[in-house]
Amino acid sequence: MVRSGQRTLSPRGYSVALIAARLGVILVFALAVQLPAVVLMLIYGIESSSALNWLFNPSFSISALAAGVLLAVLPIPLALFFKGFALRVIGRVEAGVISRWSASYVRVSLKTEVLQWAGKWLSGTLLWPAWLRLAGASVGGRCEISTIIDVVPELIEIGDECFFADGIYLGGPLVHRGTVTLGKTQLGDNTFLGNHAVIAAGQRLPKDILLGVCTVADEEQIRPGTSWFGLPPFELPRREIIEVDRRLTHEPSMIRYVNRWFWEVLRFGLPVVLVMTIAVWFASVAATQSRASGPELAFVVVPLLNFATISFLCLLVLAMKWLLLGRVRPGVHPLWSCWCSRWDFLYVAWGFYASKALSLLEGTLVLTAFLRAMGAKIGKRVVLGNGFAQVVDPDMLHFADGATVSCQFQAHTFEDRVLKIDHVRIGGEATVGSSAVLLYGAHVGARTRVGPHSVVMKHETLLPGHSYAGFPTRPTGHSFYDSRGSLWRGDTQ
Repeated sequence: MVRSGQRTLSPRGYSVALIAARLGVILVFALAVQLPAVVLMLIYGIESSSALNWLFNPSFSISALAAGVLLAVLPIPLALFFKGFALRVIGRVEAGVISRWSASYVRVSLKTEVLQWAGKWLSGTLLWPAWLRLAGASVGGRCEISTIIDVVPELIEIGDECFFADGIYLGGPLVHRGTVTLGKTQLGDNTFLGNHAVIAAGQRLPKDILLGVCTVADEEQIRPGTSWFGLPPFELPRREIIEVDRRLTHEPSMIRYVNRWFWEVLRFGLPVVLVMTIAVWFASVAATQSRASGPELAFVVVPLLNFATISFLCLLVLAMKWLLLGRVRPGVHPLWSCWCSRWDFLYVAWGFYASKALSLLEGTLVLTAFLRAMGAKIGKRVVLGNGFAQVVDPDMLHFADGATVSCQFQAHTFEDRVLKIDHVRIGGEATVGSSAVLLYGAHVGARTRVGPHSVVMKHETLLPGHSYAGFPTRPTGHSFYDSRGSLWRGDTQ
């Protein structure tokens, strides 16, 4: 039953309220951009017209570069602080049932959207738990949290030393028939959540548990000290556990703290390259303005400069991959190792600089060539689905000739706070369906078909010429034959 005394808005009134709330968030971000700009203009005595002139005739003096770097770096940290504080100011959301068309749900929507934006910059960092506490969440000590989705901060309570992988659906409100059910979600100490695990609102999970990839939690089944996987979840009788010195996973030395802080704070420096690139773009337009006619400038010079800028950013990511990681090989890397910090920074940079541009190339041979340059082994006539504009662990991916690949890859896991990484192989003319997940060490045989939304387990081999589906995968009873009527047993390498 909807909470009594609650005011329900008309659909039109709700739309106006939601748009106004989102505009308020935009104004907060604008304030974070404007404050550094105003302060620097006052310090340097610069007028607004002079700042615009600098774009067309950029000065590369030390002081000008320093000002440009500050203008690029400061807005994001300020916006993160302002938005986190704003989530506190707009008031708490209480557990219960509210109307989908109420002002309370405007607040819920705003909080989940702001938190998801903040996660793009902070997820996986030491600052992320601190920001979540600022926003109203209860987060224990020594927690490692990556991207979380649909989260209302004050309705989440996380115990000590928890580890969340990417894309966790945590305590999301249940929207049903015009009502929204909100519940307090509690996770015990030392909880590990694999990628895309789902914890419904109101769940209270015990300590020392592990939920595997895409597992949906069930508080009535899960006991302390157990591991679970699947839908419906079943208990894993045993799993591979790697024992590593806690100084590499939980209790790092000062030098390891310094190393990790360096790479995580460097994320805020990513916009610097964009600011410098934009300045060069404007300077190049200004330099050619006197020599090119209007149509030539608009239809030749500007498109070429745009292409050159996008190509530069993609090539920058390619160079960073080989400089920071080189050829990646199967192995294990503790969380607090320098390798893990570089690995994490690379994929943040890839998403920031190149993923949008590369998404325009999905379905083309150009993207395939870029992935090969990044280290992926992709054969001839391979069909790639959506989602390949940014790929984690490209060195681990092996697609044989004629394969059709629309799935997601988990060529690594972070169980026990140790990154374990291994190859994922898809055989010739095999088909792996949309949103299927292949864990590290998975080997799909030639002409094998894996159904959508399936999960292929770690080091699992699927036989050539068969069909599999499920979570985890099971044979469906179908086989595929060649033109001679024989069961396909082609090359699976």
